[in-house]
Amino acid sequence: MNHPTAGTDDPTGAGAEAETGAGAGAGADGGDAAAETGRRLREVFAEAAYDIAPPPLPLEAIRRDGRRRLLRRRAAVLSTGCGLLLLPLLVLAFRPDGPAESVRPMAPPASAPVATRSSPAPSEPPPSGPPAGNVRVLAPGERVTAEDGSEFWLTREGKHWVTPEPEPGVTPMEEFRSVVDGNLDTSEPGVSLQGSGTAGGGYLVSGLFYGVRTAAARVEIRAYDGTAINGTVLRLRGNTSWGVWYGRVKVPEETARSLDFEDPVHKVTVYDRDDEVIAEMDFKS
Repeated sequence: MNHPTAGTDDPTGAGAEAETGAGAGAGADGGDAAAETGRRLREVFAEAAYDIAPPPLPLEAIRRDGRRRLLRRRAAVLSTGCGLLLLPLLVLAFRPDGPAESVRPMAPPASAPVATRSSPAPSEPPPSGPPAGNVRVLAPGERVTAEDGSEFWLTREGKHWVTPEPEPGVTPMEEFRSVVDGNLDTSEPGVSLQGSGTAGGGYLVSGLFYGVRTAAARVEIRAYDGTAINGTVLRLRGNTSWGVWYGRVKVPEETARSLDFEDPVHKVTVYDRDDEVIAEMDFKS
């Protein structure tokens, strides 16, 4: 059995422990030094950073740059707008089989004519001619009402009429004048006269014209004082040989009541469309 001798190192003894302890101590000291160094560097950098003052903000330069950009954008917009306005003025015609035609600007649109107010041409006086007459062409039995309310109608036998109510409660009577009973000489033109009225309200005068060869177009009533009154002509449809005329004559009441006043009508004349006299009668006393 072998026993260790004096002076021989024991690897598991105190010497090994001493070496291990020394190595561990050296490693711990190295880590602490590195941490300390990092801390001091951070402090140095922080102090240096606090000592540095930041430069002032370049506001004026920023404003100038902003204005330049705004001007460039406006210029670009104006250029685009001018291009759009000028684009309709150019017409480009391209031919796939030949050279391009020359470019011609479009003609500006023609301005609309401005209406000017012209002075009206002086009206010419109407050509002189026969006065227009009042003519009614009626069917047999067709009634016409006069200004005072009297009614006239024609049949193939002659003239019928009825005057307004003469007095309250008195029924007006129908009156008749024949053109076929032989009392009138229808072989020659002639005019008859009937009348009704009052001194204050005037007179409605009427009558027959007969024996004419052309159609009556108007009738002129010459009043007591020389006034010409344009009366009304009534004719049957299809018959131009005779007819009825009527009109209203106004007479001042003082004149109508005077002893010298005799008849409201002095003359009646019937004309055709050519203003030729076809029948007339003078009733002046």
